Amino acid sequence: MNAPRKVNVESVAELKAQLAAALAAKAIAEAIASYQEAGYGSLVTEPLHDALANVNFSLRQVKS
Repeated sequence: MNAPRKVNVESVAELKAQLAAALAAKAIAEAIASYQEAGYGSLVTEPLHDALANVNFSLRQVKS
């Protein structure tokens, strides 16, 4: 039987933050798709694309 793995508080908090960021990216991507499907143009979707790029950049920074 394997001994329980020690997990420090920082790593749990980091995992929670990464999960929240991934969920935010998913929600933003879904919003972009919904607005586009509804016929909205770049005036509405461009800020969402920017937000998605920022979230994805943050996720990449954490992984590196």
